[in-house]
Amino acid sequence: MGIIQQQTVKGTFYSYLGIFIGFFTTSILQPWVLSPEEVGLTSILTSTSLMFAQFAILGFNGTTRYFPHFRDEKSNHHGYLFLFCLVGFIGFLIFTFVAIILKDEIINQEAQDSGIFKEYYWYLIPLTLFTLYFNVFDLYAQRLYDTVSGRVLREFAKRVFILFAVLFMAFKFVEFHVFMPLWLLANLIPTALLALKLYKRNQLVLKPDFQFIDRDLRNKLVSISLFAILTGSAPLIVENIDKFMINGKFGLDSTGIYSIALYFGTVITLPARSLYSIAYTVVSESWKSNDLTNIRMIYRKSCSNQTIAAVFIFTLIWINVDNIFKVLPSEYGAGKYVVFFIGLASVIDSATGINGVILATSKYFKYDSLFYLVLVGVTILLNLLLIPPFGITGAAMAVAGTYFVFNLFRLIFIYKAFGMQPYTKVFPLIFFIGAVVYSICLLIPDLANPYFDSMLKTAAVSLLYAVGVYFARVSEDINSIADSLIAKVLRYMQKK
Repeated sequence: MGIIQQQTVKGTFYSYLGIFIGFFTTSILQPWVLSPEEVGLTSILTSTSLMFAQFAILGFNGTTRYFPHFRDEKSNHHGYLFLFCLVGFIGFLIFTFVAIILKDEIINQEAQDSGIFKEYYWYLIPLTLFTLYFNVFDLYAQRLYDTVSGRVLREFAKRVFILFAVLFMAFKFVEFHVFMPLWLLANLIPTALLALKLYKRNQLVLKPDFQFIDRDLRNKLVSISLFAILTGSAPLIVENIDKFMINGKFGLDSTGIYSIALYFGTVITLPARSLYSIAYTVVSESWKSNDLTNIRMIYRKSCSNQTIAAVFIFTLIWINVDNIFKVLPSEYGAGKYVVFFIGLASVIDSATGINGVILATSKYFKYDSLFYLVLVGVTILLNLLLIPPFGITGAAMAVAGTYFVFNLFRLIFIYKAFGMQPYTKVFPLIFFIGAVVYSICLLIPDLANPYFDSMLKTAAVSLLYAVGVYFARVSEDINSIADSLIAKVLRYMQKK
């Protein structure tokens, strides 16, 4: 197995394990250990630091496209890491100034029931600094062919550290005023560990080489950085603006409830995330050889397979949604339809396959970034229209609307630019199967115990959906795997 395959397998394993730990911590444990306001605090601090770190990097993350110009192990890659760290530090100083000036606007104390955000506001400084440099070190490590270390630390190790902090609260070892420094430390440690790993490999060398950067290279770096400043932050704004607007309108309590419900909905995107990382490499190679036939095939299969998985998980979640909220504190019931609309958004995103990968790896990659800029305006507009009348459910409706508009733009652009569209005549059957399975399972009588009830309904959905997908033949890949398994079982039974 090659190094790329090894890293892909290892990274995927730790990502899924980390997602499971994060799901347990965030959606099951935290609601019983922390109040909605406290959950909202950790959520808004995380989202704000992610956005500030993205702005503070001043678009220099986009210059990794030109890292091959710097690559030279003997010269420590001509001081690229030093330059990256220097630009990041300048951006961090600018962020710190902005954080001081806009403190009251960010906190928006009028919408808060208490001063808890004000009390922990300055956690944003170390959170942003360490998030910023984690991104710097991770991108640098990736250019040095280590795609696993950052992924494991970000998606697995950090979630384990946070789990321990929450468990300390759960077992009454600490109070909230001690939990918060522990939570902060859990978020900072991965950056230190990644820096240590680079240091042990003699890759953490902060030595400048300004003479190497000639006028042409300098212009390229400045140009791509300016473009990345405009477009690189757009995805994070789209993903997090709803939390800021909910916090501004209703306070941290509603933000906490929304964050918990949000996590249930985003579980639907897990199969797609694994596919994107693999598809990126394959599609990039196909563009190099101008193999449009292979790209069309991957595009079509990604749409059908991702949609099958997304509709299945969405059906499972929604058939069990009442049981989910029965085992959570009662105040979280307000998030029921947040789960529905966030789930719907995830299904929409999955149903459009790898359109983002196709655009990002093509000569039109800048257009996808510009789409995100337009999407920021659409997101803010929909949130302004829907949050006042519908509250946190309105924010989730805005997410679903945003994903629909964004992916529609991508679909149309790819069709116009490359003549590709991924859908076949059997594609609508996937949604029909999901609707029929859900309707049948609604007829199952509810059991008094929500856990047993969920187990029964999950088993029924799984069996009926698998049978429906197999006999409708909506996926060549799934039918091929199923036929192979059936053949093996039949051969085993014949031997017996």
